[in-house]
Amino acid sequence: MKTIKLVMLCFLALLSSCQNDDEYEAPDALSDMAWYTSVFPGSPFNVSAEKDFISFLDASQGAITHEWVIEEGSFFLRPGFTAGDSLPTFIDEELGLTSTDKTVHVMFVKEGLNTVCLKNTFGEQVTIQTEDGPISAVQDGDEWVFEKCFEVDVFAKDVKPAFKVLKDGEEILNIGADDKTSDDPSTWPVVDVEVNKTLTFVDLSLVGRPNFRTWNITGTPETSNDSIVEVAFLNFGTTTNVGNIRSSRIDPLPQTSNFRAIPLKVRVVSSSQPFEILSEITEDETEKLSFQVAGVIDQASLVGENGNFTVNVVNAAAGFDKDIAVQSIGVNETDGSILELTLAEPIYNSDEILVSYVGGDIQSTDKRTLEIFNDKKVIPHLGDSVLEADERYSFEIEDDRGDGGNTAGFWTQHNNPWYFWGTQEITAADGVRVVRYHADDFSAAPDVSWLWGLPAAETAALVPNAGTYRLSIEVFRESGSTIGALALNTNPDWVVSVIDFSEGPDGQWIKYSADIQLTGAMERLNLGVRKFDNPGVSGSQTFYIDDIRLTPLEARP
Repeated sequence: MKTIKLVMLCFLALLSSCQNDDEYEAPDALSDMAWYTSVFPGSPFNVSAEKDFISFLDASQGAITHEWVIEEGSFFLRPGFTAGDSLPTFIDEELGLTSTDKTVHVMFVKEGLNTVCLKNTFGEQVTIQTEDGPISAVQDGDEWVFEKCFEVDVFAKDVKPAFKVLKDGEEILNIGADDKTSDDPSTWPVVDVEVNKTLTFVDLSLVGRPNFRTWNITGTPETSNDSIVEVAFLNFGTTTNVGNIRSSRIDPLPQTSNFRAIPLKVRVVSSSQPFEILSEITEDETEKLSFQVAGVIDQASLVGENGNFTVNVVNAAAGFDKDIAVQSIGVNETDGSILELTLAEPIYNSDEILVSYVGGDIQSTDKRTLEIFNDKKVIPHLGDSVLEADERYSFEIEDDRGDGGNTAGFWTQHNNPWYFWGTQEITAADGVRVVRYHADDFSAAPDVSWLWGLPAAETAALVPNAGTYRLSIEVFRESGSTIGALALNTNPDWVVSVIDFSEGPDGQWIKYSADIQLTGAMERLNLGVRKFDNPGVSGSQTFYIDDIRLTPLEARP
């Protein structure tokens, strides 16, 4: 809050500076309540402790008595201060928690909600109209007492970071907001962490009510804004200062930040776990294959290891079945635990590729030898979906045209109930909206329920070319449901592809795909549930779909 500059014009008309206005006189003998504050109205006002003040002016008329009442942790200030002055040096020590001055300047120290109350007495009934309705004085004997209290939400001048660190669920470090720690890293405790194992960092910051934080850690990830973050340590043999946390109070709260070093050193020791492949093998846009292993790779150990990899490539449409040699192997520039393979011949996203490692001398930096693996399937680099430009294929636009579906571009013929319906009731796989399929009793549902897609002309404009495509869709099956098949219907040729999600895990988004052949421009893409694809299913059934993608597959020459 800009405490001295942001003063209401109506207040400035009555105050020329931060001075007492004890000589203020009502223009007549009428009884009336009025007040002004030096900040724009709000409930509550926001201020920073010891940094901000609020001025209050009682402009009431005809009051018999008058006083301002503050709480412990708030202070009346003497007039005469200017921007840049230290407010605590202007505390009026002669005043306690009450003042009979017409104008008061109040500094706040106690964090949380504080009140400043104006209490006047009158010889007659007084009522004032406010945004919250009329407020009237209350009779007490021969006098009428009027009290108006202002709420002020006080934030500590500074935020104070606090945190704890856990290893395997056990707390190894806990630093409170007011704990004193050494600035000398040589005095900090050392914790041993196996290669590729993690420490858990938990933000405990409360003082100053920070609403944002940034971890800067010498690990993976290097930075995070999460309140709890798991950090892995990959570089064997290093003893490192862990890093720091910066706690911040950002908009809409009064802004400030503070950082604190994490007084801990990490010694990365040899892992007791096997040095093995951890991830799927993926192809990037340059046709390079890569995968993660359980530790940082010793680059010197890669010499002569090319021949220990077998990359089998099959493309049934092209009659191709061949092992392609690995031309070179290397380590990813930004992540030393990722191994990269460059092949001696081109590959295509229509290929089926399996990678095996027969064993050899590839080692981690802590001298573990890479484990053998066989027939790991490569996830091809597919590129952009031809439907990417139209967010209706992610069901992002609500549109209730009265023909069901409740999602732009799609409609369904079944009503009461609608079996397919666009909704935001769960977190989407992409964007914010999804389509739900629901039947209270699947045995009573229609034999076929279709969600019809975009008109032919619009669909053809998006997919004008014949060819082979990979059609994928995200599916989320609700726990307890046994339905497990979704039909995808494309035209020309009205080809039906069935997505089988019966074996997939419930309660999470899973991507399923099918390859389709288009003999011309695509004129329709429909989705349906057919009973004969789901034999034996009955009872309540619910699943969700999202993010339809259609990616051209490259033909192998």
